[in-house]
Amino acid sequence: MKNYLGLITLSAGIHRKQSRMTRICIMLAVFLVTVMFGLADGYLQGEIRRAAYMNGNWHYGFSLTGETMAEFIAGLPEVNVSGWQLFASGDAGYTYAGQPLALVGQEGQVSARLFPGMLTEGTYPDREDEIAVSSVFKESHALKPGDSFVLTLPGGGSASFTVSGFLEGSAAGCLLSRESRIACLTAAGMQALAGSSGNAPAGCRYVVQFSRFANMQKAASYIQNQLSLSPGQVVENEILLSMLGQKEGSNISRIYGIALFLSGIVMLTCVLMIAGSMNSNVIQRTEFFGRLRCLGATRRQIMRFVQREGLYWCKSAIPVGIAAAVAVVWAVSAMMRAISPERLSYMPVFGISPISIAAGVSLGLLTVLLAGRSPAGKAARVSPLTAVSGNAGYGKGLRKCTGIRFFKIETSLGVLHAWEAGKIFFLMAGAYAVCIILFLAFSTITDFVKNAMQPLPWTPELSVVSADNTCSIEKSLFTAVKENSRVKRAYGRMFAYDIPGIIGGSTGLINLISYEENQFAWAQGSLAEGAVEPVMQEENQVLLVAGTSAVHAGDRISLTVYGREHTVTVAGILSDSPLARGDGRETVICSEQTFTGLTGQEDYTIIDVQFQRNASAGDVAAVKALFTEGVVFSDKFLPVREQKDFYTAFSLLAYGFLFIIASITVFHIRNTIAMSAAARQKQYGVMRAIGMSDRQLVKMMLAETVSCAACGCVAGCILGIPLHWVLFASLITTFWGIPWSIPFAAAGTITGIVFITALLAVYGPARHICRMPAVEIIRAQ
Repeated sequence: MKNYLGLITLSAGIHRKQSRMTRICIMLAVFLVTVMFGLADGYLQGEIRRAAYMNGNWHYGFSLTGETMAEFIAGLPEVNVSGWQLFASGDAGYTYAGQPLALVGQEGQVSARLFPGMLTEGTYPDREDEIAVSSVFKESHALKPGDSFVLTLPGGGSASFTVSGFLEGSAAGCLLSRESRIACLTAAGMQALAGSSGNAPAGCRYVVQFSRFANMQKAASYIQNQLSLSPGQVVENEILLSMLGQKEGSNISRIYGIALFLSGIVMLTCVLMIAGSMNSNVIQRTEFFGRLRCLGATRRQIMRFVQREGLYWCKSAIPVGIAAAVAVVWAVSAMMRAISPERLSYMPVFGISPISIAAGVSLGLLTVLLAGRSPAGKAARVSPLTAVSGNAGYGKGLRKCTGIRFFKIETSLGVLHAWEAGKIFFLMAGAYAVCIILFLAFSTITDFVKNAMQPLPWTPELSVVSADNTCSIEKSLFTAVKENSRVKRAYGRMFAYDIPGIIGGSTGLINLISYEENQFAWAQGSLAEGAVEPVMQEENQVLLVAGTSAVHAGDRISLTVYGREHTVTVAGILSDSPLARGDGRETVICSEQTFTGLTGQEDYTIIDVQFQRNASAGDVAAVKALFTEGVVFSDKFLPVREQKDFYTAFSLLAYGFLFIIASITVFHIRNTIAMSAAARQKQYGVMRAIGMSDRQLVKMMLAETVSCAACGCVAGCILGIPLHWVLFASLITTFWGIPWSIPFAAAGTITGIVFITALLAVYGPARHICRMPAVEIIRAQ
């Protein structure tokens, strides 16, 4: 051992049990941050890949007039890849085997780097007489690489090319207006083809991919100013720029800022958690530091010892936290890809996120250094004589115990011990408060996921629509659909359009729509005035979707249906409806009985169908087979299922984070109470020696714990609820207009967890202390 710091290794081996909780706290801090950043980075990388695949991996396109301008752009240090892109739309007159197709001319290197994943077989064109075509031509005409491809020109001539490869349909659609029939040539080949046909290309632009770390908006503005381009000559890949965080004011940028803010709260939680654990650890070893002072160690050396000891614990805790986090990120990513393969298949399979690892390591070291300052100062201030005499930690005289008039002595002592702890009380209550703040802040993520990703409850997976928009779908067919075992819910509507009526004293046209019980239940969420139940239970009662007419619940509306006048009563006003039109017509909703009584019609105009979770495309086809003619199908089965799977994946992730936060809260409370009891062990032994009973000791410890938990819960709610409002307004109210309300459920859940855990955590240390003889407790090291 070269110097006193060599004692760290010896002390760590001897006090390994006492330092175990501190090492677990460090590991949990690193784990939580690494998982959060790892999943965020994995999802972001997947979304960037998806955006690049669906929209192209280019950032800006410029309409230039010559090669000089192109050479200027290509020579900028911020530019990674650039090249010309010439194109002609599908209606330009180019055809193959009588089928129109769109043409795009660009170099193979540009295609490979700016449109990844587009080529499924062969190579990109490298010569003027080569062409790559959509896979639809391969399937319909049995083409293969090397075959001849004769293109018919607009003027009636033809041009022969050699097929060099095939393009994937959906990816190729990003080249030009989502067209599926596309052929790709070299830029020179496109120019030669346009010259031979006598037509110039319909469009021409110079596409640019900037360096990932460049300020892309600034670079594009610089190019625009230097080349004197108008705003109309600059096109941006908006979706990709937003995903890269390169578009100011975008929703993605706002979400990134909120994520960074939440990360700061996580870091504060970890600092308080580790600081509290290290404080308790130092208090347990007060005599050890006192003996070091007696041997000549200065205060500066003691502080350095404590801080270096914290870094020593990081040697084992940080790698374990990183390894556990990487494993969890891999498992969660695999689960999310399995749940929603259509949307999340672009996430890395076994990705290692350098950003998350760097964030975890940095936060682990930073939190230990920040958290170690207070315990190190406490250890440095230990009086050598007091520490060696065994009276450290309770040398202050107790002049007066407040609250004896209102509480029993043991309860008053517990409250007094909590307040006299000073910084330890602040760290414990602060850690509880920050856990509550963190839980309330992350609870807004569940609301965001619900509104952003969950399909609306009335979203149909299959709609059967009357071909002429009349009430022509027989009721017996609706009954047959409902009786299908694979159908979860079927709901129909009858429509009567452009009914003359008098509403609010003004004459106008009304669209009358029937609802059934499911749709009335969904309408409750949009009810602004009145009630829905009378419309369901009584005839000639209706709901009015708020529009231009000044009508209130209880007013009457006159309708002229097939020459007969009817009067109905407005039972309620809906603030909005997915069926309301903005063409000046009022929307009135009634029951099926009222609709039949007014119009005489009892068949449906539209039948919407939602299927069971285990349904397949074959079940959708079986429902379609019930209808023979006179209907049009709107099949959204696959997109809706994809959206539901996407929502399920992110719901599990959001609630998983809340579960992790709640679990860390539980662990931290148990850890803090156990270490606090261990730090006060000698004091409890002295109290038992002078006559305090086991029951009184437990009550005193309960009072101490409840005091700390109550202060933490109050502070957490006072700070967490306004923060919840700020995040809710930024994430949800701004996007969907949903007003904020006090999160009673979230606040009640986390405060309940804090109190119940605190009460249960007392009994373990209390039982351990009560079982030990008082003399053994006092002599314990």
